[in-house]
Amino acid sequence: MKTIFKDFNQNFFSKSKNITWFDKEGFYTLDENRVVRITIDDPSTRDSFTGYWIEIIHKVNGLIVKKFFRFEHHLTMIHKTDLSKFSKTDYYQVWYNNGYFDWYISRPKDTKEMCDKIFEWVEMFK
Repeated sequence: MKTIFKDFNQNFFSKSKNITWFDKEGFYTLDENRVVRITIDDPSTRDSFTGYWIEIIHKVNGLIVKKFFRFEHHLTMIHKTDLSKFSKTDYYQVWYNNGYFDWYISRPKDTKEMCDKIFEWVEMFK
């Protein structure tokens, strides 16, 4: 079984809360009645991903609220050294190409800032 999406997500959130990942989505318990689902966006029409959907779900009543966090709003990017000769533009996307799932041309300096913003938003619902 391929785990490329799971591996990418675990790495992205490596400094964050205890999240259990299943391919493109991860879950962690907010409290006894609610869970948080984190899903890398799945555009279904292209192999380019631009952020994460964060949903707070009540275990009985279902979806409470959701928000989309775009990479471009929360990450500082640097160019991959092997591709910087092609472009000086920052690309805020991850792509799936030939069995690999990785950043396209640019990669973030650190994912902590975005993870902190996501969990700051989630904490409002505690």
